[in-house]
Amino acid sequence: MDAAQARANDRGPVRYDQVVWFVFTIFLIFVLARYMQWGARRDFLATIRIEFLTGGIVVIASVLQMTSLKRIQDGSRHVFMAIGALLLAIAIQVPFAANRPMAQTVFEDRVVKFAMLAFLIAVQVRSPLTMRLFIAAFLLSMLYITQESVRGLISGGLVWQNQGVMRLHGAVPMYAHPNSLGGVSASVVPFCVFLMPAVKRWWLRLALLALLASALICVVYSGSRTAYVGCVGFVLGWFLISKRKVRWLTIGVVVGVVVVLVLPEQYKERFMSIGGEEAEGQSKEARLQILADAWQVFLKYPGGVGVSSFQLVRQRMFGRIQDTHNLYLEVATNIGVQGLIVFLTFVWVVGTRLVRIRDQLIRQRDRLQLMVKRRLGGAGASKALGRELDDLTFLAACAQATVFFLFVRLVVGLFGMDLYEIYWWFAAGMAIALTEIGDVAMRRARLLEQRLQAPEASGADFGGL
Repeated sequence: MDAAQARANDRGPVRYDQVVWFVFTIFLIFVLARYMQWGARRDFLATIRIEFLTGGIVVIASVLQMTSLKRIQDGSRHVFMAIGALLLAIAIQVPFAANRPMAQTVFEDRVVKFAMLAFLIAVQVRSPLTMRLFIAAFLLSMLYITQESVRGLISGGLVWQNQGVMRLHGAVPMYAHPNSLGGVSASVVPFCVFLMPAVKRWWLRLALLALLASALICVVYSGSRTAYVGCVGFVLGWFLISKRKVRWLTIGVVVGVVVVLVLPEQYKERFMSIGGEEAEGQSKEARLQILADAWQVFLKYPGGVGVSSFQLVRQRMFGRIQDTHNLYLEVATNIGVQGLIVFLTFVWVVGTRLVRIRDQLIRQRDRLQLMVKRRLGGAGASKALGRELDDLTFLAACAQATVFFLFVRLVVGLFGMDLYEIYWWFAAGMAIALTEIGDVAMRRARLLEQRLQAPEASGADFGGL
């Protein structure tokens, strides 16, 4: 958007896109059903295919709603293009896959359906209020999943031995494997950390604190070294962006000492075995063998062996069937060097978009905070400033959390296989939604600045932004 258009838009009222609340409510139900796995918990909900039913309704309604959207920012277009390129890179590997039946199933169930989440977030989440409700539904789902496992830890019903360690599992199939439970728990930590300062109500902070505690317990007791690595990556990244590094480091050392003192010995050994031996088995040698085999497969088939076909090709070549256990080799072997380039470009576009909108929101928030210090305007101005500041702060926190969410998934990818997971589409949808909402929020803030700087600001009405 050029400067002239921005000035023109700032002259009159600046409104967020309206949502159809009936459709948006169904969208929230879909989010809850998907992340809580309602269909796996109740036979009736499985019979009516609750996720497909609610998702299908929202997809159809969202297609119709697209015609009423007022704008699409250039940043959003770039993300849409990256989504399209990644979908195409995966799709062209389906008909030529070594394991074509598996490729078709994975593409339909774990690529197309998951990619719909990005589309639904982009269309349905169009204001700070709808973003708050969406994030609330997502985090409520994560709280339910993690506290369920914590209760299983206390009762012992979800803990049994695996690889020489007592490992915590999830209660439903999607989170049943300790690595799955640990991975999703590690991914939610950035939202707890960065949203906590952005909310004012004590009970919301308490809920975020409860989610953070249950998520970290799930990470530790899952015994998932991929989740451990993801959390370590998050802590290091958080430290690097911190402005008060000495204070941060002091608190971190104290917390670290406490954790080491109270953590059961087997989980400390599990953490220390990253890159080494498990209590049982030859994990290090097995992982190195997988990486070596994956590299040989990639060299032989640089164009890719097809969607989810590495295991079959590895079995034919080496007589071994385990998957890559590495996101980047998974991408390279499945969809080829061209797919790896597209995937890394996709991550770069989504990540840089989130960083840019975060920085823009923070700069605009700081400008409004300066006006608060100057005490410009009357009571109406203070109320309007408070409202816009709350929105800008929350949106910036969401962008920051999603950046670290994406970063954690990339770190976890060093030891896990996530190409066909929903994480990438969630981040892409958030990037689009935050770009669109952020643009309106900043134009509203600029309009408020103009009114506050006007001579008649003390008697102005600030309710009609």
